[in-house]
Amino acid sequence: MNRFFQTKKFKGLIVVLFLLFSLVLYTSTAGPGAVGNMLNSIVMPMQRVFSAVTGKAETSAQSITKSKEELQSENQKLQQQVNELNQKLTNYYSALQQNEQYKQFLGIKNENKDYQLLSATVIGRDPNSLFDSFTIDQGSTSGVTKDCPVITSAGLVGWVSEVSALSSKVTTILDASAQFGVRDTSNRDTGVLGSDLKLADKGLVKMEYLSSGTTVKAGDQIVTSGLAVESGFGGKFPRGLPVGKVSTVKNSPYDVSLYAEVKPYVDPSKVRDVMVITDFAGKAEAAKETASQNSSSASGASK
Repeated sequence: MNRFFQTKKFKGLIVVLFLLFSLVLYTSTAGPGAVGNMLNSIVMPMQRVFSAVTGKAETSAQSITKSKEELQSENQKLQQQVNELNQKLTNYYSALQQNEQYKQFLGIKNENKDYQLLSATVIGRDPNSLFDSFTIDQGSTSGVTKDCPVITSAGLVGWVSEVSALSSKVTTILDASAQFGVRDTSNRDTGVLGSDLKLADKGLVKMEYLSSGTTVKAGDQIVTSGLAVESGFGGKFPRGLPVGKVSTVKNSPYDVSLYAEVKPYVDPSKVRDVMVITDFAGKAEAAKETASQNSSSASGASK
């Protein structure tokens, strides 16, 4: 029995009885509403916290519900803004490209007052072509005719070989059918520029029929001479169009002449924008000379 009075349970019982006695005593002196007031003072802060949390949750729920209702409309507006920005970006790059073309156009035009130039864009390439031929977006309705020279600001690319109303095919100087007069700007030696499949595969052309005493050497610049050759093609190019730079000079395997391998200034496989020379000084005379030579060649062949 004595041990019970010494246990924690007994001590706890004494504390509870003391609290109950104190509560009864407080109620008898302060009135019956005192207990309720005391409980309210404990519960009210908790209720306020709960109400605040509940209110925020309801507000968030309303916001989420509203976003779902307006989500499709907002997405459509955003998509429209994206489309408008993409269109502006496309127009910007198009204007930038045209501006660059006009700069090149003006530069060439200022150097060659007699040139009638027409800017064009490459719109297609022949995957079966061995010589990098391509199609441009200008045709007969824009004044393009067969055999018009095609150039860039860097130099000669080729010539128009086929013409339709709205487009044209361009054959490049790498083509095996290329035959036109060229000259060395350093020593004025002349020759005939041609090509073959082996050279074209390396991106090269050749300046043929150089004499054994030629002074043409590596590094020399080659331009069109404006002179027609036996095929009658060379005269259709104006004089002085940059062609390329000599890389080496070799002996011809067929005769005692020499030939120079030439690296063109323009890689036809990489061009995107070009200019067509629709007219130039001496074009009519060159055409007559070409026609006369073709007629003479045909007569000789018939004999």
